[in-house]
Amino acid sequence: MKLFALTALPLLVISGLFNPLAAEVRSTAENQSELSLTIYNGGRALVRDSRQLKLPAETNRVALMDVAEKIMPQTVAIEGLDVLEQNYDFDLLSPASLVQKNIGKKVRLARRSNETGETMEWSEGTILSTNGGIILKMADGSLESLQQANNYHMVFDDIPQNLRTSPTLSLLLKQATQGQKNIELTYLTTGLNWQSDYVLQLNDEENLASLDSWITLNNDSGISYNDAHLQLLAGDVNMQQPQMMRTMMEDNVKMRATMSTAVSQQALHGYHLYSIPHKTTINDKQSKQIKLFANKNIPVYKRLEDKSYVNSHGLDPEKSKPDQFLIFKNTKPELGIPLPQGTIRVYAKDTSGNKQFIGEDAIQHTAINEQLEIKLGKAFDISVERMTRKFHQLSKKQTQLSREIKVNNGSKLSQTVNISEIMPTQSWQIKNSSQPFSSPAPSMAEFTLTIAPLTELLVTYEVTISYP
Repeated sequence: MKLFALTALPLLVISGLFNPLAAEVRSTAENQSELSLTIYNGGRALVRDSRQLKLPAETNRVALMDVAEKIMPQTVAIEGLDVLEQNYDFDLLSPASLVQKNIGKKVRLARRSNETGETMEWSEGTILSTNGGIILKMADGSLESLQQANNYHMVFDDIPQNLRTSPTLSLLLKQATQGQKNIELTYLTTGLNWQSDYVLQLNDEENLASLDSWITLNNDSGISYNDAHLQLLAGDVNMQQPQMMRTMMEDNVKMRATMSTAVSQQALHGYHLYSIPHKTTINDKQSKQIKLFANKNIPVYKRLEDKSYVNSHGLDPEKSKPDQFLIFKNTKPELGIPLPQGTIRVYAKDTSGNKQFIGEDAIQHTAINEQLEIKLGKAFDISVERMTRKFHQLSKKQTQLSREIKVNNGSKLSQTVNISEIMPTQSWQIKNSSQPFSSPAPSMAEFTLTIAPLTELLVTYEVTISYP
């Protein structure tokens, strides 16, 4: 018998045998001989579940339980069994589903005392509806509506065949078989994701840094993965390429055989595959962090940038604060590692030697020899004020502007600021500039200014802009 209570805390007590499919052989996570995961950035994972089955008699139905609740059934592949048909049963046993599946069937009703909790009365009825509450037709022909606040129990004789206690793959074999079977179940599931989190710590001179990388795993797939081999694939995988996925699955198996004692990585079909050397357990509804690498003495430098679009007609002053960037290159020998996308957080020491958080930024997948520019925030002590002093319409397609840029350094240290003026077109010419400039892009003029402590620097120039 099964006892089901709709009270403030629903209770399900099962006594007796549950055997919905007498001829079915069931396999659980206890039968796993090996479990491997490859988790992708896009919220999917490839599960390779190897199991040992003992079929005691001629069997043509096998239930593989403890698969991911968010499995993608169309991606399932099974080796070791000759399968004719497979079904994913995800209608799980719960108080609500048990009542729903028994609509039209007779149940027994036990009323309890609010004071003692003892059963005071037994009755029998047929469930007619669960819309907004449970409606039963009693043995005497009357209708009774039961609400969740009522203190009662409904007693069921068994669990319906199409309800499972965990997500299950039901297999119909082409022919009955028996004996020891080694099978491998492979499938894709959603609900598993990973990202990289980086911690960068500056030295006292702020010219060298240490970089630690952590992998953050999130499991919302509906099951736990115990003692699993773990691999992480960095890159944007197009999941509509089944041939590529099959090739990657084969390469993943080969990679497992050559794992080292440290996290290893290899290029794989335009992506990067990271292999964790030790087995790990990822529980359902869990976030887990694993160390990827730690590197020291990475050369870094700061850069202050302030960019503005040149307004041909506006004469109002424009005030801003420069952006602070921390810049380093992903090169050997200090680094030189393919860096998965993630968030990098930067720390520096104050005058007392205490670490302080000074900013964070997202990085994209970064190959070896690429440069990283980490935006920390706005510079507090530096202010920039721009103004167009004069505007002349030389012709329908040509204008002339007189610009003024005032940079104030309110700190007690000398500061270098890169001031960028972005022109409306690529056809422009500066003359009468008070400071030298460069043109790193076709529509940009850049002034690199070094301002003494507690001083102000004024930049003036004239520019002629031609429109197509």
